[in-house]
Amino acid sequence: MKKLLIGAITLGFISSSALADNVYVTALTSNCTSSAICGQNANADINPNTSLPVYSEGILGSFTTAISTVPYKSPTPGARFFSNSFSNSTPDLGITLRPALAVAGGVYRLYHVYSSAAGNVSTNIVVGVTNVANCTLSFSSTDKFQRSFGAVAGGVNSWQFLGYVTNDVATSNPEITFYFQGGVVNAGASQRLVVDSFRFSLEDPCLDIPTVFPTGPLATNLSDVIVTGVNGSATKVTVFQDNGAGMVSIGELNSGIVAGNNAVPVTGLVRNSVVAATQTVGGQEGCPLDYSAFLVGGGANPRLRVALSVRQTTSTGPVGTAGSTATVGANIHFLGSSTRISGAPGDGPVLIPSPAWQTLTFDRGTATLGNSANAVGSPESNLGYAANDTVAVRVYAYRTVPESGVQIFSAAPAQSSVVTSNDVFAVNWTWDAVANADGYRLLRNFNSDNYVGGSVDVVGVNNFNDANNAWSGAITVTPTSTHTNPAVKWNAQTGASPAGTVYDLNGQWGTIDAIAFAIDDLKDTGPFDLYIDNLQNGSTVFQDFENAVGNTADYAYRSPSFSGTTSGNILGLPNSSRASVRAADTGIKSLHVKFQWNGTNDTKWLRLTTSGAAPVQSPQINLDHPTSIRFLLLPKGSTPVQPVATSLSISNNAAGQRVLSWAGGHNLQASSLVTGTYTNTGVTLGPWTNTLSAQEKFFRLSDPYDD
Repeated sequence: MKKLLIGAITLGFISSSALADNVYVTALTSNCTSSAICGQNANADINPNTSLPVYSEGILGSFTTAISTVPYKSPTPGARFFSNSFSNSTPDLGITLRPALAVAGGVYRLYHVYSSAAGNVSTNIVVGVTNVANCTLSFSSTDKFQRSFGAVAGGVNSWQFLGYVTNDVATSNPEITFYFQGGVVNAGASQRLVVDSFRFSLEDPCLDIPTVFPTGPLATNLSDVIVTGVNGSATKVTVFQDNGAGMVSIGELNSGIVAGNNAVPVTGLVRNSVVAATQTVGGQEGCPLDYSAFLVGGGANPRLRVALSVRQTTSTGPVGTAGSTATVGANIHFLGSSTRISGAPGDGPVLIPSPAWQTLTFDRGTATLGNSANAVGSPESNLGYAANDTVAVRVYAYRTVPESGVQIFSAAPAQSSVVTSNDVFAVNWTWDAVANADGYRLLRNFNSDNYVGGSVDVVGVNNFNDANNAWSGAITVTPTSTHTNPAVKWNAQTGASPAGTVYDLNGQWGTIDAIAFAIDDLKDTGPFDLYIDNLQNGSTVFQDFENAVGNTADYAYRSPSFSGTTSGNILGLPNSSRASVRAADTGIKSLHVKFQWNGTNDTKWLRLTTSGAAPVQSPQINLDHPTSIRFLLLPKGSTPVQPVATSLSISNNAAGQRVLSWAGGHNLQASSLVTGTYTNTGVTLGPWTNTLSAQEKFFRLSDPYDD
């Protein structure tokens, strides 16, 4: 058995001594999850042995958020895609890889992985491949960039084997170019070429055995590890652990092995150790890939940082209804956070494990300024305006809000009447003072120029002596409000203020994009097992999960892995967002969420998104009012108090029919015998009028437990 080490992911920042038997080349900058941090351009890493780029494009591609999800892959903010112009690529002008491998003369297997989940990848592209320098290839073309090879199976994409690369005897720095050979590449026709991540693996017999990998939960209080991807004909599945002294077997399964997931009994899981797995098929053991994504946690629950991810919207309410995410909806902010760490919320409220429900409140804190009134101009005999000139003013109060440093203005001006004279004149302007104003901006309508001729700022008084010689200031009188609590923008609409801007969550209304969870304990990956209930904006509770049947998936919030923005930050399991009758703040239901980080670096975050969720996606909130959420994050070893089940009541309607009534959503089940088999009627919400023809039926409410 040979141990394969994951290495050389960001090639521009390592020494040659760190190179190992698996080398990755990514189309975008690796070890980064936010294009706002590391950009959208092609990977600029340099091969330290040749000083040449590890990845380059002779035909320029473009950024796409289509990210593949697969174990043993460095996180990136997206991938690169190519359209019609790639048809012009040649063996001398294409996509070129120049990795720094470890073994001169060594034989490597070359793999590629990408996602075609968006359904816009070419179905018939054939890519030519040529050995530009320092190697020979076992293949000259590949169809593995076609749509079918980027599909997801079991929640993950698959590494696609392209062929063998044999280094020349005296070198370990091959140069390989990919170019167009056939098929259709046309983004407008949903026939893109997508390039994500390549992997060079040193040839070894163990590579002939499909890789298996552990999945979560991984915690010190567990006695087995789930290994996924197992072949049904495997005779043994082994789990290894490295807690600093190398990989050591901590458990194996020798019987009852099934295709797919298998629970392998283990002993001695140590927090922050790395876990790997192999399967043995036909007498050959596979390769255990030592990769820090599979870290053992201390058990549910560590502390957890939270922000509210809010989109700007053109919608105007009411609270809890679906809002528009178009146009300005591309501006997304972490309400409650003032900083980012590589795309993750960098600060904000923290949930500490507790047996009691906790409230987190996200309040933009809106600062406005009152309007002035009674703007009056009195003409005076003095030099200034020519005879018969006409002049009027609008007066706006202004103030710089100390929390944000933003200058705001009155929403509406004090409007004067027109002043004129049949002789030369000046004007003495007066207006009502405004509480808390720093000053006043006067805009002038001079000879009907519609207030575009400049302004005057007046400080300390509420009058101005106008001799027609001071109107040169800016005519801007926006914004009319700002917030007093931070919200850092993490995604920006083209042309808007950039990601990283704070105090820019404008407008009265927003939509909830997601609840954003971020790692706070950098020594513990979890897992996390928490409950969410009673989302309230102002005085309106807009989601309490009571209308969901127990165990309903993706109710109000999608599963943790759904968002491609953050799916690379968590293990494949646990991965659950389901309505639950196991715990509730009020009523009998809540949302039960389970996940685990795949590392302990401070960039780990989870976007628990509302996109596509039922019954409402992108629910609206009034940003002038606080939004509160109730959380239950139990200490390690604790269990929640289960709510009391809902009961049925029965009555007669005016027609003499029996009517069943109940609160919330449940499966209404019926049986001919009180002790018989109950089946769902298809009814979940009451009241329900009995129209069944059978003489006698027995009814009950049922809510399955979530997993």
